[in-house]
Amino acid sequence: MKSSRRFEIDGYHGTNLNGMIIAAEAIGFDASALKSTDKILDADTPVPFIAHLVKDDKSTHFVVVYRVSEKCIWIADPADKKRKLKRENFFREWTGYAVFLNPTPDFKPTKESKGKLARFIPLLHPHIKTISQCILASAILNVLGIIGSFYFGYIVDAVLPSKGYASLQILSIGMLLLTLFQVTLGVVRNQMLLHFSLKTSLSLNFSYLKHVLSLPMKFFDSRKVGEILSRLEDGAKVRGLLSGAALSVIMDVIMMFLAAVFLLMKNFTLFLVALAAVPLSTAVLWGFAKYFRENYRRQMSCGAETQSFLVESMNGMATVKGLNASGRTFDEIEKRIMAGTRVGYSGAIMSNIQGVITGLIDGWGGNVLLWVGSWFILKDTMSLGSLIAFNSILGYFLGPLKRLLGLQTSIQEALVAADRLGEVMELEPEENAEKSFLKPSSFSGGFTFQDVTFRYGTKRPVIEHLNLEIEPGSKIALVGPSGCGKSTIVKLMLKFYSPESGDILLDGNNLLDLDNANLRDHIGYVPQEVFLFSGSIRENLCLHKPDATFEEIVEAAKRAQAHDFITDLPERYDTVLSERGSSLSGGERQRLALARALLGNPDILIFDEATSNLDVITEKAIHETIRELANQGLTTIIVAHRLATVIACDTIFVMECGRITEFGNHYELVKKGGSYAKLWEYQKL
Repeated sequence: MKSSRRFEIDGYHGTNLNGMIIAAEAIGFDASALKSTDKILDADTPVPFIAHLVKDDKSTHFVVVYRVSEKCIWIADPADKKRKLKRENFFREWTGYAVFLNPTPDFKPTKESKGKLARFIPLLHPHIKTISQCILASAILNVLGIIGSFYFGYIVDAVLPSKGYASLQILSIGMLLLTLFQVTLGVVRNQMLLHFSLKTSLSLNFSYLKHVLSLPMKFFDSRKVGEILSRLEDGAKVRGLLSGAALSVIMDVIMMFLAAVFLLMKNFTLFLVALAAVPLSTAVLWGFAKYFRENYRRQMSCGAETQSFLVESMNGMATVKGLNASGRTFDEIEKRIMAGTRVGYSGAIMSNIQGVITGLIDGWGGNVLLWVGSWFILKDTMSLGSLIAFNSILGYFLGPLKRLLGLQTSIQEALVAADRLGEVMELEPEENAEKSFLKPSSFSGGFTFQDVTFRYGTKRPVIEHLNLEIEPGSKIALVGPSGCGKSTIVKLMLKFYSPESGDILLDGNNLLDLDNANLRDHIGYVPQEVFLFSGSIRENLCLHKPDATFEEIVEAAKRAQAHDFITDLPERYDTVLSERGSSLSGGERQRLALARALLGNPDILIFDEATSNLDVITEKAIHETIRELANQGLTTIIVAHRLATVIACDTIFVMECGRITEFGNHYELVKKGGSYAKLWEYQKL
């Protein structure tokens, strides 16, 4: 079932039956979906199969049914765990739809990737020297601490009874100097740990972000922004375990070993008494481990959902206020926060219960130890000083042991975080690093679509069996109603997506064989929705060409009819824009996007509704610029609804339902009297 996510065939709200079948077939299964009208499951029903459920909150869900009996149904729930349900409870949620799978000869069993935490261990390799120094410093500190424990025992047993004033002064001064050395060494060790933690945190975050930026567009189509960003918080948990807990384990094991040696030398019997409580504490801690892992998974999922909704709400605040939906938006935010709070609260309750049980075991263990030790003193088999020293050294043994056992909380949290990070890190980037791609120094701009079909996820095809020829250096337009596939063609040209079938050629080369970065460097793209980053106008314009001179920036702005309004701003080209450029009008943002595209001196220009927000005068001036560029041999592709903006194009392709229904220049199409002519007459009214 994870394959539907891995192949990015589902969207924000999960996959559907068709998506499940496509995912199964992609990994070598013959899949079929059936609907049981009477919802009867008996011993003859083949298992396992995938069942489609509708939860109480009306959300849809898929589970695996792996066992059926007369009274119960056993399911494996990806969002929860394996559960046994009464038949009536299962039938209440089951829609009757089921997906049955049969392996084909193409199916190759693969083991689910284990040890996802292990994939991050290489982050520690550059810091082996620092780790070794920290371990050495910790070992020295532990030895010094144990020596201090003997100091107290010696004072009680030897110095005080003999009233050795001179010995007391010498020992006390020595302990003061020893303490000073301990503190100094501890500061140095902690500083090294801090540096190590910072370096691993940066390495992990940068590797995640770099990988995310290398993923194809379909990844971003199927995930919310908050879900992607929440993985950075998961990275902090993984880093905490690797840089903190991993070192702690090594240092605590060393400390336990040293302490155990001294404790055995002191009193073997008392040491066995101290160890008696360890198995009980271990059983309690690991008994709660599975619950905490599932609880942390639900907490992280709720947190990602809340963050995603908050990001969407803040970005759409104008719509929220315009529709007077602030109250409803708050209710939705509150619902998501409360859902996460309830999950966290239930986890806190279980943590308290665990703490009470382990605290009781520890308390009883300490009392029994004091009881047995006092009995040894009364029988003159142990001195008071030895008991004090033993109890002090015992802290160096039980303390690390408790920390090691207590790591189960951090381990469970980090395992869940590593699993969530691994879901993204295991995805293939949009380009195979092992493949060699073509990097032409320039393009003439001749595009050819050969029987191309494409769909988003599991939806119906947006374009079907499309054949399209764009001559190098020509100026063409794609027109048609919304949803007919115009913008999709542009995205395929930019290699945002790959066709489901068919081939796309550029200058005779298959687009799949061209290097993505090189291709996009030679295309000036002005999208339908202009995105401007927080920063100066100059920085936004140079996004495509960071090394552009100021003269080149000004020239591009003038050609895009943006120079005049820029010079009217307080800081001109150094004016800092607000988030997404919201302080500018839609037309001003479009002109900046056009200037940004022109600054890169592209071989191909693509305008996706790029002048829809401009006034008539500015739009006319920009189209004059586009005409000049086309006359210089640049292939120009215009996506438009307003036919008045494409009259001067060499060829106009009219699209309906993902197909080209007619093409020609403006006058030829009007003369034909087809859909273009009708649309032209309608827009003239």
